[in-house]
Amino acid sequence: MNKLLATLIAGTFAVVSTAAIAQTATPAPAPAPAPSVGEKAKEKVEKAQGTPKAKAFSKEEQNLQDLSRNSPNPADQKANVEASKMQPKTKARYDEKAAQSLSDNSATDPAQAKANVAASKAQGPREKMPNVKNLTKEQRAELLRQLQKESTP
Repeated sequence: MNKLLATLIAGTFAVVSTAAIAQTATPAPAPAPAPSVGEKAKEKVEKAQGTPKAKAFSKEEQNLQDLSRNSPNPADQKANVEASKMQPKTKARYDEKAAQSLSDNSATDPAQAKANVAASKAQGPREKMPNVKNLTKEQRAELLRQLQKESTP
């Protein structure tokens, strides 16, 4: 931002000074056209990149990029693949454990399932809950009391 401001001020100064020179009574040789802001910026970038410090940084950056692009030695890659093939696979164990825990939690015993069905039928048919929107305040309060009474052990 500061460089942009500086180049704009320099450009303005160049225009004003050129206009002042053009208004003088003595004819002066034609001034060379002032470089545009873009040309000035290019020159500054080229000067900055030409410094030894910038060149060293550029070489270092290039070396790092080359290292990151290079893959490991093919022999090392093959050794890594062989080593991974030798390691035991543990995923199957986890799958077995997961299946076992699921079967433990669910009631797969047929006798238990029949007992659950019989107990559910013994309770009788379930009542449908009334639509709460259609109830009055007193009916809602009574329903709430009844549900609380049933839910307490």
